[in-house]
Amino acid sequence: MKMNRLKYWIFTILFTGLLAACSDDDDFSDTILDTTPEPLTETDVWIMENFTQSHNIDVIYKWRDFETNQELNLVPPSEDRVIPFLDVIRRVWMEPYIKLGGISFFNKTAPKQLMLVGSAGYLEDGLYLLGEAEQGNRITVYSINNSDPYEEGMLLRNTNTFHHEYVHILHQLEKYPPAFEEISAMDYTTNWAAISDPYQLGFVSNYAAADANEDFAETVAKFIMMDEENWQGMFLYPDSEEARKKLKEKETIMLQYMKNVWGIDMHQLRKLVQDEIAKILKEGKQDNEEEQSNDD
Repeated sequence: MKMNRLKYWIFTILFTGLLAACSDDDDFSDTILDTTPEPLTETDVWIMENFTQSHNIDVIYKWRDFETNQELNLVPPSEDRVIPFLDVIRRVWMEPYIKLGGISFFNKTAPKQLMLVGSAGYLEDGLYLLGEAEQGNRITVYSINNSDPYEEGMLLRNTNTFHHEYVHILHQLEKYPPAFEEISAMDYTTNWAAISDPYQLGFVSNYAAADANEDFAETVAKFIMMDEENWQGMFLYPDSEEARKKLKEKETIMLQYMKNVWGIDMHQLRKLVQDEIAKILKEGKQDNEEEQSNDD
């Protein structure tokens, strides 16, 4: 009994001391950390108006090392590259989908974050990442510092990359039919980079042979990037009827999925994207001519 009473008094003393230590008079407002909000730059304001407020997309370009791929040696993007890159992407990716599907559709399916990385995502095997889509929430794009978004090669590459990664977001939200996976189930390989002629195996690109998800995303992206004549010519290229059949079956499933699940007519989407690409290239050519004229 005495022992229990002793324990009680010890507990009472400790608890009373704790209350005294946590007095309402204590001031915890001081901190050694600088909590002053960082002032918004011109880039921040542009992003807020064109991405965050209108589409609820958080664009990450200021370095957050803990959010990047820790297996890669990466650097942040130069700020002067950010707006030109995003403006082009807005025109060739966001606006075409919004025109066809509506802003509610796009805001529902758009990634919640875009992360821009200045350097390429080089892998150990010598290959490098152009982009990644993560769990339907974020798209990461690499090599911002190494690309002029108005140069034709870079424009086409970036457009292809964004449409490819966005399709990953779509099929993570609503899976494409299982029949697509079965078409080339026996042909997918980790050694896809060594494939010399993917058409002969029924793939639209080397990377499409990596797995079914990449196959589907590449089928959509290449459909958008190729004009109708070259796309139809692709079906005539393979030597085997089997490869031609695989390409056609993938096209059929892809077109039906995009239309039936998301309400997107891929032929109309292709036209909108390619028309915008042509406009951007024309604007770039005019700007270059004006600069040369001023130099003279």
